[in-house]
Amino acid sequence: MNGENIKNLNFLLESEYIAIDSFESLINHANDINIKIELQNIQRTHKQHTLQISTKIQDLGGRPSGSIGIQGVVAETISNIKHLGTTDNISYLKEALQGEFMAIKTINELITNNSAFSNSTILNSIIKDHQNNIDSLNNIINTSK
Repeated sequence: MNGENIKNLNFLLESEYIAIDSFESLINHANDINIKIELQNIQRTHKQHTLQISTKIQDLGGRPSGSIGIQGVVAETISNIKHLGTTDNISYLKEALQGEFMAIKTINELITNNSAFSNSTILNSIIKDHQNNIDSLNNIINTSK
């Protein structure tokens, strides 16, 4: 059972690494200092998630992933191709917004399908952070139009 839990948590961990990298790109492209600060705050939550998830994996006797993994390489490649030559930050922000929604969906599925995570304080806290990130991203998108 722990092996499957560790595998699922490492999948979440790799997703958080992808988010950190994605927000790094957004931060570098942001022209407005207030938007840059808000994106840095969102990125900081993803960095905190990596620490929380890594600790949980270690507590279960596993070894946390240290990179974005193969799913991340594929996702980054697709994103880079899709945005080739694009200077429109809104499309990047919407993609980040979609990532936050997908993270919530993935965590909810993990909680639903695995009784070991049904009362997980860490996962429920991460969901709340993702919801806050969605609110922040929607605010940035709406003020940038």
